[in-house]
Amino acid sequence: MSEKINCPFCGNIIESDAYKCPYCDSLFSEPELPNVKFQEFGVFAGLTFLTGGLFSIFWFIINAKPLTKLTTNKKDSVKLNIWLILLLILFALFYMGVSRYLVPSLILLILINLSYRTLRIIQKYTQEAYGVTPEINPYYIVIFNVLYLIHYIDTYKARVLEIHEYFDWKSPYMIALIIILIFLQCFVIINPAVFEFYQWIFKTLRF
Repeated sequence: MSEKINCPFCGNIIESDAYKCPYCDSLFSEPELPNVKFQEFGVFAGLTFLTGGLFSIFWFIINAKPLTKLTTNKKDSVKLNIWLILLLILFALFYMGVSRYLVPSLILLILINLSYRTLRIIQKYTQEAYGVTPEINPYYIVIFNVLYLIHYIDTYKARVLEIHEYFDWKSPYMIALIIILIFLQCFVIINPAVFEFYQWIFKTLRF
């Protein structure tokens, strides 16, 4: 059992290991997602562009352990690892040249699912740690998938403090961006030149 202390803001007696005062809602430390690597959206987007999208897959591999530690129950951890294993299997099949179109499409679907699973883990962790349930937009998960996930993490502190400014997805600019992104995702899946580019990366990096 943890010790009891007085809240430095309102003076009420609280648990010594509390992240947030249950009486005055004051946070005792800045909201964070411990040990999660590559949280900056700009860095992630740059590396993803330079690797032709492969860094999106590597991101989940790199952060598998930190994300597992954020889970509040074993069920979420098992689901996350199962989808990650499926992603690695498809990545291996893609590397071996199995189906230029089906495998990339399945990889995209798994990345969408992994992004959703990760966001739910973050949401549950935030609710337990800080008493806040930050909003998750399902439309952005489908359209932007990993990009939305990293933007969510990059703005995590503002979301917990409830000062994050949300996009109006019905605005003309957002609708135009959504159309462009859908087109680009379809282009990546069906264009043989993209597959050849990945092959060149594999050979260059000697995977």
